[in-house]
Amino acid sequence: MKNPAPVYRFMFIAAMGFLLVGILFTITKTPAAGLFSILGGTSVLVFYSLFSIGSETKNKSVYARHIAVLALIIGQVTKSFELVFGSYLLFVAFVAVLVWTTWSVLEDLPPSKEED
Repeated sequence: MKNPAPVYRFMFIAAMGFLLVGILFTITKTPAAGLFSILGGTSVLVFYSLFSIGSETKNKSVYARHIAVLALIIGQVTKSFELVFGSYLLFVAFVAVLVWTTWSVLEDLPPSKEED
């Protein structure tokens, strides 16, 4: 994939901002939380999919990242509509972020040398 244009990068950042605003509105119980969560979650998912498909490096740790992103978006949208299931998905997203961080760090380490 060619390097994405700066406008796509800024649109991805704006989409993440919408999702963050949805999270903040959910915490403060503002009525527009569902709207911002759906708009932000959908646009983040679209840009994330495009950038992930076009990525040249394919590490095994991306599976945990995919789970983290999906669980965060679905959990936030369901939580913004005050469904209890969203809290569990947000917990799964938190665990997936920890697994992804650990896995990606361990994946970047050089292989260990076996001493005989």
